[in-house]
Amino acid sequence: MGDLLTVMHAQRACRRFDPDADVPDADVEQILQAAVHAPSAENTQPWVFVVVRDPNTRLLLAEWWTETWNAGGGDFIRQSLDDKALIADLEYGFNRGGFAAAPVVIAVCADTERVAEIYAPSSIYPAVQNLLLAAADLGYGSCLTTGLTTFGVDRVREQLALPDTLLPMAAVYLGTPARQLSAPRRRPASSVTFRERYGNTW
Repeated sequence: MGDLLTVMHAQRACRRFDPDADVPDADVEQILQAAVHAPSAENTQPWVFVVVRDPNTRLLLAEWWTETWNAGGGDFIRQSLDDKALIADLEYGFNRGGFAAAPVVIAVCADTERVAEIYAPSSIYPAVQNLLLAAADLGYGSCLTTGLTTFGVDRVREQLALPDTLLPMAAVYLGTPARQLSAPRRRPASSVTFRERYGNTW
């Protein structure tokens, strides 16, 4: 593994994947091992992962998660951001097959028999973050989508043969970037950090 801080500082979403580049199972296993070492509520470890390589299923999953974007998520982003390049990249990922080109999709589910649904996000998303960091450390591009319509949840459950106790919460798209990723753009930590009370600059 590389230097963790270097990996964290370089991490950014990849929305354009090379559909012909392979991701060996051995690498997927390393990435999943990183995920299961994340913290979780009361150490319940309620995550379940379904690794999807079948191109037809990958396309369906991308389409169903795209519904959230087209149902209002995209409008919210367009109204709240003044970054045309980012919005164009998001549009490409959701609507032009960017996510669907990723050779691996990892559906991340919460086992609601292990954790109450209200606490699922606090357990699932640290595991997802570990997935993303491990992918970056191995040289892969990755991207995360969250949120499904109720109809989308039902279809993902049916497509992946998930029992009712498993709640699909995220999809992580994984593969080799189709082009070199630019450096991530982040606000400095000092601009969003305060000392003792909000308003007291760091």
